[in-house]
Amino acid sequence: MKRNRRQFLGVFATTVIGTVAGCSGDGGDGTAATETATDTATPTQTAAPTPTETATPTPTETATPTETPTPTATPTPTATPTPTATPTPVDADQEVAVAPGDFVFDPETFEIPVGSTVLWVWEAGGHNVKPTATPEGSDWSGTPGDGTYSSGYQYAYTFEVPGEYEYHCVPHQSLDMVGSFTVTE
Repeated sequence: MKRNRRQFLGVFATTVIGTVAGCSGDGGDGTAATETATDTATPTQTAAPTPTETATPTPTETATPTETPTPTATPTPTATPTPTATPTPVDADQEVAVAPGDFVFDPETFEIPVGSTVLWVWEAGGHNVKPTATPEGSDWSGTPGDGTYSSGYQYAYTFEVPGEYEYHCVPHQSLDMVGSFTVTE
């Protein structure tokens, strides 16, 4: 029995080894692949990669853009000239300087006939001309508004009502910046 046992173990071992060897590969058709051992190994050559040439970019000329001229506007003449802010000369019968130095009117007093025009000319800024007293029937109210005026400003008024007129600079009345005149018939 010992022999049968050895025989059985030999067959069993061969079967197991064969099965294990058969499991290691598949011939693609469902059958087990078998390997045959050979004493001489044949080296397998692997092909070296062939270098591929890379295209070098060729410089190309670019077209120069053509300049398009920009149209220039042609001035259109206007039918009426634009007024320029220049003082209109006043044909004054009497001119009074406003603040030609300290806080004064020059001349401080004067006399004019009815229908005469008085022109006040500012030589310094920050002044105005406002009546303190006027004859009955006169509508003279002095410089426009309540503000003061800068150097170079001019104010003209034609007096039609005879009588005594007194006036002052509102901000400087306390400094005795006053004037007076008489309109005669």
